[in-house]
Amino acid sequence: MQSLETESCPDCSVPLLDAGDELACPSCGLVKEKAVLYAGPGSNPGPRLGPQPLGSFMGTMWGTRAERSTSGIAGSKRSYGYLKTVSDFTGREKGSEVECAKLIERVSEKLALPRFVGIQAATIARKVLGSARTKRRMTVAEVSAYSLVAACRIEGVTSSNVREILSAHAALGRKVTTSSIIQLSLASPVKTFAKGPEDYVTRVLARLSLNPGLDARLEKAGVPKAAYFNAVRSLALELLSCCDRVSLAGRRPCALAASAVYSAEAALSVAEARRRRVTQREMAECGGTSEYTIREQCAMFFTPSLAKLARRR
Repeated sequence: MQSLETESCPDCSVPLLDAGDELACPSCGLVKEKAVLYAGPGSNPGPRLGPQPLGSFMGTMWGTRAERSTSGIAGSKRSYGYLKTVSDFTGREKGSEVECAKLIERVSEKLALPRFVGIQAATIARKVLGSARTKRRMTVAEVSAYSLVAACRIEGVTSSNVREILSAHAALGRKVTTSSIIQLSLASPVKTFAKGPEDYVTRVLARLSLNPGLDARLEKAGVPKAAYFNAVRSLALELLSCCDRVSLAGRRPCALAASAVYSAEAALSVAEARRRRVTQREMAECGGTSEYTIREQCAMFFTPSLAKLARRR
């Protein structure tokens, strides 16, 4: 008679499924043999193989004709077909790290992140999974998302934000909440700091450069695209440097960067006596925010900054 108690996976805390002779984790693929509590008289329970790294190196799932005609390992009821369904992570002490690294690689490819970001994220994930402070019911997807967020901040990559990283995990069937990322950041042994709005100006301008309407306006006015973006970027950074850092606390840095770029374009349009080439809606799309936020932040932070710049000059 075998134990019928519900057990959980030691790596990802997911309830194990009954796979006949063994208990298998549906999340990471860890296989654990059942504990035999009592064997009746004359019974022959067979060999206890324990966790074995059986997986893709055994060949294709369907197998050859010779493999299908054999009964499997001598003295065991396990067939080759059953053994080939066992996960690649079976018997590996660090199966969670392997699964997390594979998930990080898939998300990095989906978001077109640089290769060094994925390598940095895998290193962070290994430290988080091995830390005693993070021994809670955390999933592999949560560790993957947090590691990618932390790696982007460490490497100074602003092409993908937290929302996009969580959406990429959701597209792969892994639900991760913002609150779980915050909890991991508090307990993680790897400490990072949020980037300022100055670091997001380049990202906002990169998205703005893909606007076909702006390209048509610049071409009609005979203005070189590179010269225009350099002027807007320089003035936007000056506006951000004039702002009180305490007053900017709690604001999304990407939205602040978009507001600074819009204020810079508005100031240049006044100085050059022309119409504005960018609308608030277009800047809101580039900053991932709303038109109201652009108007509010321009009036609250960057209109006073323009006055400060005028006095300096």
